[in-house]
Amino acid sequence: MINLQHKGLSIEGVQGHNRQVILKALHDLGTCSRKDISIVSGLDQATVTRAIGPLLEDGVVEEVGLVKGGRGRRSINLNFSETGRHILCLRLQRRSFSISVFNLRGESVVLEEFAIPKGQPATDTFNDITQAMELRIADFTQMDGIGIAVPGPFLESDERVILITESPEWQGFDLISALRSQFTELAFYSTHDAKAAALTEWRHSARKSGSKVLLYISAGQGIGSALVIGGEVYRGSRGLAGEIGHMSIDIGGALCKCGNTGCLELYASRIALLRAVRERATKRLPKEATFTDVVDAYTDNDPIAKEEVNKVACYLAQGITNCINFANPDLIVIGDEYVRFGESFLNVIKSQVEKALLPSVYRSITIELSALTEDTVLKGAFLDVFAQTYLGATRDTQERTTIDAIRKEGEIR
Repeated sequence: MINLQHKGLSIEGVQGHNRQVILKALHDLGTCSRKDISIVSGLDQATVTRAIGPLLEDGVVEEVGLVKGGRGRRSINLNFSETGRHILCLRLQRRSFSISVFNLRGESVVLEEFAIPKGQPATDTFNDITQAMELRIADFTQMDGIGIAVPGPFLESDERVILITESPEWQGFDLISALRSQFTELAFYSTHDAKAAALTEWRHSARKSGSKVLLYISAGQGIGSALVIGGEVYRGSRGLAGEIGHMSIDIGGALCKCGNTGCLELYASRIALLRAVRERATKRLPKEATFTDVVDAYTDNDPIAKEEVNKVACYLAQGITNCINFANPDLIVIGDEYVRFGESFLNVIKSQVEKALLPSVYRSITIELSALTEDTVLKGAFLDVFAQTYLGATRDTQERTTIDAIRKEGEIR
């Protein structure tokens, strides 16, 4: 910990700090005037105006039209640039990878998804990823950074994927390092996919509702989770926090590749659900049934689909209950592919959680499905890169203070 009593800031350091404060205010407010930024940031308007000048010149911020103020005066609104600077984000899943390019406003201007054939060697998939990235990077003048979101367990401190259940071909393949070697001129930032999605959910829902602790559950090809406390993702000592998928819900259950038994992911992932449905193949749900087929059958009250999906809901409820008793969140958001099962699926989860908790605890919690239609993982990867590039966010330790960011002098890259 830095002894602040004996540390000072250079003029450049103060300017860098002010720049970050202004950018954070603009990030929170969206389109706004210099006066709005002054009010939110606590900086006088002259300081805001001086700091905005270089940001306009660098193409980070742009003026977006006049707004009528008090006494008939008009002021010019600001926002982050819509063109010029971009951030590319990659999401790796077990059966696919996605690429999106965002402008600095967080708007996706390119979104593509590519299937990964089952059992395809990691080297082949890596080649597919780099080719797709090269094509997109070539389309844009300035790429400020690359965000990568991967399944877990993911050791953020080492940027190393420890295990991707059902995808053994990735075992031992150092994806992040390999990408850095391929794109040496670009800055890379990596995170766990559930943590990325949790950032998106916090910004769009929890922050507005006043929630203090958000538990986000990513339910799809894998099962992951993340805690967001006061707007900050809790990462743990090495970035491994949130591995709900490898929480045991049955100590006598099947052995998981992680070494534990009865892991939630073995029972509740999309892969496990499809396997269970295909083992009970019917004319409505044949052996080659897809996830969309199961969703449609569930919506139409097909008995096998209802039974198997409701089993998954009960498994998830057990994992969620364990997290509630440990972390005490006040908002739980379930996202990713299972959102497609809708309110009836959510109601099964809520019913099971309610049975397992003290009534006063259950009443203090809101459990809901994600209402966002965008890919929250890709958007969260963007938010992560944006925060570290422009807002002075740091990743080294959970206790890193704002002063650490200030000492880096907030230089715009």
